[in-house]
Amino acid sequence: MAQSTLRPILVVVALLLMLLLNIGVEADPADLAAQGGKGMYAAYRNAFAPHPFTFAIWLPIFLGAIAFSLFQALPSRQQDPRLRRAGGFAALGYLMVGLTALVPIGLSNIVVTAALAAMVAALYATRAFDSGPERWLARAPTGLFAGWLLVATVLNLCQLLTRAAIRIDGPPAAAMIIGAALAGIDIMRRSREPAVALALIWAFGGIVAARPAEGWIWAGTAAGLLLLGSRFRLPPEPAPPGHPA
Repeated sequence: MAQSTLRPILVVVALLLMLLLNIGVEADPADLAAQGGKGMYAAYRNAFAPHPFTFAIWLPIFLGAIAFSLFQALPSRQQDPRLRRAGGFAALGYLMVGLTALVPIGLSNIVVTAALAAMVAALYATRAFDSGPERWLARAPTGLFAGWLLVATVLNLCQLLTRAAIRIDGPPAAAMIIGAALAGIDIMRRSREPAVALALIWAFGGIVAARPAEGWIWAGTAAGLLLLGSRFRLPPEPAPPGHPA
């Protein structure tokens, strides 16, 4: 019983730490680019990096995380084993995302990858929620968060390669876009959550907006969107045994 009470509190605490660290902590000056750029993603410019407006997606992601954290903490929801499982993984993901504000770029890639794994696990725990408040307050916001962390993981990888003097221009960036789309399709197939695709589509649009004259980026984005679109014509993976389809 104590564990059932403690876990929702830990999720809320992890959420607050994530918001405090990501909103209240200034980026290290070494992570800022010249030319007036802000944020760590401006430090090592590459063709996969989206336009700065794209990062506005953090607002709905944070709002969704707040909604999920409060929802899973309701006394009437604390005994649902799926929400308990999802809450534990989400708390780990929130902590990892918060930690990215404190670590250098090399370590940040590991931390973001860990956050992605945690949020995907949380998403899989909610895959049986096809309707009702669980669908919109648990599965959908977790799917949007996981989709964006997939983009962040690929972007951090591109930054590490750029820092190592490996140029990520049009062709490699197009390949990265296609790879991200394929990974997103697999997550959607397993989780049954299309919000993952929304984060990817938004990111791809931001990448195009950052380099509108780059033909390879347009080609990679078109291929990625076609791949994501094909997912919606395929039957979803069945829900786990014992759960409603």
